[in-house]
This record gives sequence, C-alpha cells and structure tokens, in this order.
Amino acid sequence: MSEPAILLTALAVLLGLARVFGAVAAKLGQPAVVGEITCGLVIGAVGWRVQVHVGGTLDALAQFGLILFLFGAGGRLAPSVRSVKTALVPALGATVVPFGLGALLALWLAGRHAPAGHLVFVLFAAAAMAVTAFPLLARILAERDMLCSGDGRRALSAAAITDALAWTALAFVAGSLHGSRVWTLALLVPVLLVLYFLSKPWFGALLSRLSRPATVVIPLACLSAAATDAIGLHAALGAFLCGVAIGPSAAVAEPVGSVLVPLFFVLVGRKVELSGITPLLAVETVVIIVVAVLGKSGGAYLGARAAGEPRRSALVFATLMNTRGVTELVFLGIGLDLGVIDGGFYAAMVVMALVTTAMTGPLLNRMPLWDKVC
Repeated sequence: MSEPAILLTALAVLLGLARVFGAVAAKLGQPAVVGEITCGLVIGAVGWRVQVHVGGTLDALAQFGLILFLFGAGGRLAPSVRSVKTALVPALGATVVPFGLGALLALWLAGRHAPAGHLVFVLFAAAAMAVTAFPLLARILAERDMLCSGDGRRALSAAAITDALAWTALAFVAGSLHGSRVWTLALLVPVLLVLYFLSKPWFGALLSRLSRPATVVIPLACLSAAATDAIGLHAALGAFLCGVAIGPSAAVAEPVGSVLVPLFFVLVGRKVELSGITPLLAVETVVIIVVAVLGKSGGAYLGARAAGEPRRSALVFATLMNTRGVTELVFLGIGLDLGVIDGGFYAAMVVMALVTTAMTGPLLNRMPLWDKVC
C-alpha cells in the first residue's frame, strides 16, 4: 500500500474512532473530548503504530486542527472581554488561589518531573492549575441554555480573564527556554501591533464584504501561528491571539477545525503511557486532583462571595470554573512539546483534566435552577 493510502486510511480510522468514542461519551452525559482522549488511551494501550512519515503527517494535521480550533476559540473569547469588569473579583479568586496552590504542589513535584528546571516547571504547573476550558465551558452553557443567564455570562467572562493570564504565563515559560525571555517577548511586540490593527472595525467591515472570508482569515491564523513559533513561542499562542484580534469572524475556520481537532485529542491520549504509572505516580495523581478541585472550586466560590454573589450563584460559578477540558489538554500538550514537563506529570494532569471535566455535568444537575434572561 502506498504512503498516501496508508495516511488516508489511518486518518479515516482515527477520526472514525474519535467520533464513536465521542458519541459514547455524549450518551453518558460527558463532553465528546472525554471520549476522544479515552480513544487515544486505548490506541496507545494496544500499541497501534503507523510508519514514521505517516505519523509525522498525522501530527501535522492534528496541529493544524489545533491552530484552527484555538483561532476560533479566540474569536469566541473576544466578545466576552467586553463584560470582564463584573467578573473581575470572581475571576481573581478562580485564578490566584489555584495558581498559589499549584505552585506549592509543583515545588513538591519538581524534583521528579522538571526536565527543564524547577522555576519554569513551577510557573507552568501553577498556570496549568488555574486554566479553565473556555471553549468547552461555552459549549456546556449552550447545551444547558445558560448562555443568557447571569451565571453563564459571569463564568464566561471570568474564564476569559483566567485563560488570558494563564496564556501570558505560558508565554513567559516558552520565552525563558530560549535564553533571553526579554528579547523573545520583545519580538512579540510587532506581531501584537499587526493584530491590533486587525482588531479595528475597518478590517471587520472588509471581511463582511468578502464572499469567502475564510480565504483571508485562515491564512492569517497560520501566519500568526508561524510568527510566534519562529520567535520561540508555541504556534498555538499566535493562532489564539489572532482569533482574539479578529473576533467573531474567526468562526469561519471552525468547520475545518472541528473536523481535525478530534485527531489532536486522540493523539494527546495516545501520548499517555499507562504502563508507566507507578504507585508513586498514582498517589501524585490523586493529590493533583484534590488540589486542583479544592483550589479552583474553592477559589472561585470565595471570589464570587467576595463580589457579593449569593451562595447558590457562587456554587454554580465554582462548578463551572472547575471545568478544565480542552484548554487544559492543549496547555499540557504545549508544555510537553516544550520539554517543561515529563511524561509522568503529563499523564497525571491529563487524568486530572478528565476527572474535573467529567464532574461538571453531574454537579450542575444537582444545582438549583438558574434564572434565564433571554
């Protein structure tokens, strides 16, 4: 069989299995990404392999899907930034507390899981603990008709703030690995200036007059991703920032991204070495889950109460902010690619992301009904 035939067959099999596992997860009341990661775990456990060249092409396609996915996610994030003031205090609670607890936990783990040094590991692990899955959160809110509720808007705005801070920390981590963080971030300035001009109304008006805006915005997403990759940061950062700049027009990339991004999550699951989970790593995983839940939910609850929210709204907010899902997995994948974390910590954090994501639906089902405003 020729190499293109092998590639197309492997792509069809992986995407088909991802769809099946995702559908099963949805039937169980879980996000499809839980099923897609599980699919990758199963594939890795049975030892399924492809030719080296084919595997490299699959990884490239998965990365392209990730770029388009984060580009669209950035576009969805942009409108929520307009209402961040009302969610600032709750967001700080949902960011500072898990970040602090994550840093303390990382100090304990650094001796065993920090291949690139303790400082970057602690900063990365703390930021990873603070992440909220903004795109998945929006999907959960839409499925439950909560997008128009006060609880939903507050959670989305807080997730926007939290993830912006986490991605900023990731930029520092990535830049510090290339010898001069200051110069790396300085090279980011012209990229940000270009994106600033693209965020102006004139560019949105130009896109609205095009019959096929995807032919413009997708290449821009790729160029932005290539620019951040070329200066030593991760390509995903550029795609995300480009989506934030362009705004809702980035949604035209979602059809392609939605087809390919399951491949990324299947390959994410495949990277988890289940055979390498030792009793010590199992204990560390349990501790990570406990600290993640207490830090994120506890910090979010305290932040909401400090902002004057009633107990019920604070509980709903804490439950929603505990959702890690897709964003956490992307974050971890970048950390693994950068060499900031090792395979053991990666596996433990993937399990944490799946557990905290799986908790959201059942916990929301036990919450009192919320007021809808639309």
